[in-house]
Amino acid sequence: EHDIACVLADTAGRWPMVEVDTSDFRYVRLHGDEELYTSGYDDRALDRWAEKIEGWGQDTYAYFDNDAKGFAPYDAMGLIERLNA
Repeated sequence: EHDIACVLADTAGRWPMVEVDTSDFRYVRLHGDEELYTSGYDDRALDRWAEKIEGWGQDTYAYFDNDAKGFAPYDAMGLIERLNA
C-alpha cells in the first residue's frame, strides 16, 4: 500500500535472508559474503548477485556495508560492471 521495500540483507549467514517483494523496487544491503562487515565478495558471489538482480527485473538499490577492510567500493564497482555488461 505504501510502496515500502523489505530490506534483503546478506549478513554472511548470521541472520536469515528474507527475500520478499513488497514494492516496485528492491533494496539490498550486502554486509559481507563470508564474514559480517569484513569480507569481500569474490567473482562468483558478485556473479550470483548480478544474476539475482537481473532476474528481478525491477529497479534495485544495493548498498555494500562490508567496509571494515575497504572492500565495499571495489565490490560495488564489480557489481556495477556485471550489471552494465
